[in-house]
Amino acid sequence: MKARGSKNPLENNSKYEKIKDLNAGAFGFVQLAKEKETGEKVAIKFMERGHKITKYVAREIMNHSHLLHPHIVQFKEVFLTKDYLAIAMEYAAGGDMFQYVKHRGGLEEVEARWFFQQLIIGMDYCHKMGVVNRDIKLENTLLDGSKRPLLKICDFGYSKNDKDSVPKSKVGTPGYTAPEVIANSRTYDGKLADVWSSGVMLYVMLFCEYPFERPEDSGDPHRFQKVLERILAVDYNFPSSIPVSAECKDLLSKILVADPAKRYTIADIQRHPWYTKDLPAGVTRMNDECLKLKDHTAGYQNEDDIRAVVAQAIGSRSALDERMVDDIMDDSEDTYY
Repeated sequence: MKARGSKNPLENNSKYEKIKDLNAGAFGFVQLAKEKETGEKVAIKFMERGHKITKYVAREIMNHSHLLHPHIVQFKEVFLTKDYLAIAMEYAAGGDMFQYVKHRGGLEEVEARWFFQQLIIGMDYCHKMGVVNRDIKLENTLLDGSKRPLLKICDFGYSKNDKDSVPKSKVGTPGYTAPEVIANSRTYDGKLADVWSSGVMLYVMLFCEYPFERPEDSGDPHRFQKVLERILAVDYNFPSSIPVSAECKDLLSKILVADPAKRYTIADIQRHPWYTKDLPAGVTRMNDECLKLKDHTAGYQNEDDIRAVVAQAIGSRSALDERMVDDIMDDSEDTYY
């Protein structure tokens, strides 16, 4: 969806200057801006203040603000304009993985592995930080624009922290959603649900199609239900027209497993020979180094400052009323997808 070009919440802003609109959606809209003092480009996400600041927005901000990693779009700060809550983030000039894969009609196996390795490293870091994403997909991963692009996980709108209640809600994107999430499991392991989604993402990178969709579904009023039924049955195949190694197929077959207890974990993936092939030296130590900073926020503000801004955006009488932020992050009424 195109951005709404008529709005400029950054007009007269002392720190940031708008460059152009990037995109818009149900959440709000995103603008490319630059920091006046340094000239650094940033992406700023604007969401209308008040009742539209849901628990998902609060979680997104609080969880994202604690993640500092090369494969995570860096959170910089939250601030308020007259009408909007704004999140300033690292600008990834290469666009999203969905467009990258679509433009190429799928990726060669070597390149798909390169991106999958980065995705798993980023997911492993998030999980060790206690954050499950619950919406891993091509559209939620950005590229930095370099010649050999670096992948960065960018959206934490459905994320949960292990300090919160155990995941039990049906959120995410249907084609990427794990069977146990669809099957009304009372609770589920968010880490293993993320692993399933990473397998779907790898499949789409390789074949430029979704594993549980069929060409004949087009126009079918029951298409959505059929996709969910195939996910529950793990009903997919490998297109014969695109050559993929037996090792890659083996890894996918161990990720796309209906029973989460039998599904590969991230640790299992990281030991698989297809994954370890051509793995750059030193990346196995990357997360250990990043985890040393786990008690710091990623941007310019501390946690109390961030909570105060979010509380104001929600409509608290007191900027320091953190209870409102905690209440809105409760998981008792999550919605389906």
